[in-house]
Amino acid sequence: MPVRIVLADDHPIFLIGLKAVVSKLDAFKIVGEATSPDELNAVLNSQECDVLVTDFMMPADEQNDGLRLIERVRRNHPDLPVIVVTMLNNPALFTSILNLGVKGLLSKASLSHELPAAIQAASLGRQYIAQSVKSAIEMVGGLGTNRLEPLEALSPREVEVMRLLASGLTVGEVATRLSRSKQTVSAQKVSAMRKLGLANDAAFYVYVQENGLGS
Repeated sequence: MPVRIVLADDHPIFLIGLKAVVSKLDAFKIVGEATSPDELNAVLNSQECDVLVTDFMMPADEQNDGLRLIERVRRNHPDLPVIVVTMLNNPALFTSILNLGVKGLLSKASLSHELPAAIQAASLGRQYIAQSVKSAIEMVGGLGTNRLEPLEALSPREVEVMRLLASGLTVGEVATRLSRSKQTVSAQKVSAMRKLGLANDAAFYVYVQENGLGS
């Protein structure tokens, strides 16, 4: 019997890429696809499967937090092996995802040669962590207390600053709009990045894009 797989990704190109990789092997069979949290929930409730391969972030009005998405899947389907793929490269994020009990964690950059092995391992109850993920975690001292804080850990003012910066405004423009000093806005941005485990502006903008904060 082939391993029955559900694929979930809100980016059409990446979903096509996932399908292309999985479809190459007769040992795997795609039995469902989803492009949003609600679609994924509906598919998992109506279709039996052996492994879920999901993007970390699938922004929707009611579901912007990737960690919460995984928590919901794990809560509703505790016996389903989950493989998470992400564009982000953040050790704190990786630690938080793994602490949710997923069976696989991969970078989207390494899907072609690691996804089949991850699916096979997950279907057998084993965990598969991509080499790039392992290297990133090892660089900060391994799995420990360095965990990504949930979006709710930010203050309302920090979330407000993140949303405006994600929309393309500069720190000065955000300060003017919110009637705050540039120093205050900059400090709130730095505080939010520290709580979210984001090391630089590149990681910041990828994070806000995948969380839908700029929409």
